[in-house]
Amino acid sequence: MSDTFGRQLREHRHTAGLTMEQLAERSGVSARAISDMERERSVAPQRRTVQALAEALALPEVDQPAFLAAARAGRPKVTAAVPAGCCALPRPVPDFTGRARELAQLSRMASSAQPAPALAPVMTVSGTAGAGKTTLAVQAAHLIGTDFTGGTLFVDLRGMDSRPAGAAETLARLLSAFGLRDDEIPVEETDRAGMYRELLQHRRVLMVLDNVADESQVRPLLPGPGPSLTVITSRRLLAGLEGVHRLNLTQMPAGDAATLLRRIIGDREPEAIGEVAELCGRLPLALRIAGNRLMSRPQWTVRHLADRLSDEHRRLDQLIAGDLRIAAAFSLSYTQLSPQARRLFHRLSLAPGADFDARCAVALDPADPASIEDALDELVELSLLQAHVDGRYRFHNLIRLFARERLAGEEAAEPR
Repeated sequence: MSDTFGRQLREHRHTAGLTMEQLAERSGVSARAISDMERERSVAPQRRTVQALAEALALPEVDQPAFLAAARAGRPKVTAAVPAGCCALPRPVPDFTGRARELAQLSRMASSAQPAPALAPVMTVSGTAGAGKTTLAVQAAHLIGTDFTGGTLFVDLRGMDSRPAGAAETLARLLSAFGLRDDEIPVEETDRAGMYRELLQHRRVLMVLDNVADESQVRPLLPGPGPSLTVITSRRLLAGLEGVHRLNLTQMPAGDAATLLRRIIGDREPEAIGEVAELCGRLPLALRIAGNRLMSRPQWTVRHLADRLSDEHRRLDQLIAGDLRIAAAFSLSYTQLSPQARRLFHRLSLAPGADFDARCAVALDPADPASIEDALDELVELSLLQAHVDGRYRFHNLIRLFARERLAGEEAAEPR
C-alpha cells in the first residue's frame, strides 16, 4: 500500500468500488474535500474526518493503523510561536486613559488561561460605536501579550462592512499566520476550525478578534481546551455565544473623560474642559475628535468649542476632525437595523425624560405593538439603546441627537 494518505484513500476507495460521490454520501465528508485529499491538495485531515472515511470504506482492522498513521503524518508541523508580522497588533494609543477596571478584568482573564483540559477563556467586549472597544483590546493585548509565549494575533473581521469576513476566510488567515501553507489548509470550514482548535490546544496564544458582526461569524473561531485567551470586540452584545465572559463598555467616568481631553490638548481652561467632556457624552471617540479639532485649530479656546457644542442642533456637525466623524460611526450601526427598529429608533428620540419603557415606545410607534419588544431588543443588541432598570431604556445623549437627525431626515413633519 502506498504511504501517503491521499494515495491510500484513493486505493481503498477503488477497492471498495465507490465513486467519490458515493463515499461522500456514506461518510458525510464532501466530495470536494475527498477530491482534495486524494490529489493531496489538502494533506491535513482531522481525526474525526479520517474515522468517518474509514467507517464508510469498511476498512479492515489490519489496514486501519496505517491509514490513521498516514493521516497523522500528513499534518503539517507548526512552530510554537506566531511568525512575526502575521496579523500583528495595531499600535497602542499613546495617551490611553482610564479603563483601569476593565484592564484589570482582562488581566485576570489572561491569568485564568490554563493548559488543557481546562477550557480556554473567551471575553467579549461590547459597547456603542465610539466607546473605545478596539482601543481597550489593543491596549490590553500590548500589556498582557508578553505572558503569551505562543504570540498574539489580531484580526479585523470587518463586522460593519457590507460584506464582513466569513468564518472560513478568517480561519484560513489564522492558520496561515501559524505558518501553514495554502495547500496544507483544509477546504472545509469545519476541518479548518478543528485544526485551529488543535493548534491552540497546547499553545499559549492571545487572540484579538475585532469588529465582529454576529455570533455566526465568530462561533467557529472559539477555542477548545488550552492555555489561550480570545478577546472579541463587537457593537453587538453577542448574547447567543455560550460560555463566554462579558465586558460592556459605557461612557467614561467624568474625571477620566476630562483627563483624556487634557492629555490631548494640554492642561488649560479646566472648567471648559469638563464642560466639553460632558457635551461629548464622555464617549472616547467624541473626546478624541474634540481634542484633535482643538489641536488643529490653535487659535481656538476650549470655551469657544464648548459654546459651539452647546447647540444641540449643531453638536454632531461639530464633532468632526478629518476622517473622524461621530455621526458616521453611529450610522454604521443604524444601517444594520430592520425597518421597524429604524423607525422606532428615531421616534424614541421624542420620548420625554431621561428614560422610557415599552409602553412609551408603543405610543410613539403604534403600527405594530406586538413587535415593539423585539425592536427594542434589536436596538439594545446593537448598543444603540441601553437597557436600564425594571424594563426601562435610555439613550446615550449623542445617540439621541443622531436619532433626532434621522427622524427629521426620514419622516415627514406632519406625523411628527
